Amino acid sequence: MDGLTEKLPRFDIVGLNYVTIYVKELEAAIAFYSQVFGSPDVVDEKLAIHGWKMGTTWLTLFPSKIGTHKDSNPRNAEFAIQLAQPKEVDRLYAALIEAGAKECMKPQDTEMYDPMRFGCVDDPFGMRVDVYCPIAPLATEEAA
Repeated sequence: MDGLTEKLPRFDIVGLNYVTIYVKELEAAIAFYSQVFGSPDVVDEKLAIHGWKMGTTWLTLFPSKIGTHKDSNPRNAEFAIQLAQPKEVDRLYAALIEAGAKECMKPQDTEMYDPMRFGCVDDPFGMRVDVYCPIAPLATEEAA
């Protein structure tokens, strides 16, 4: 095998956490996410931290001026929010749209790696937000 196709040893990864978004319009982003998730759980004006606890991790907003692109919103990036019940996917999707997100994919039962109820929106700042909940395996034509 050459260096490109050689499999590297796997790491013992237990999760991917701490989503951070750097935005130009920080106050507008705080208002958008607060409309959907309520007030931030942590606010530190000195460090410009505004964070919402989401399950076992955090969604954090920072001003773009401290990010890698000083005068830019995020682009070509997404994060996924896992919900406890499939019906909550539709409810959170609707709340994101009501707060000003743009429709991307309406909630539906689908399969991407695993069967799930899935929908996604684009927030006003350039982030794609996936909302999903694992579901029982989808019926296949063979099973019908």
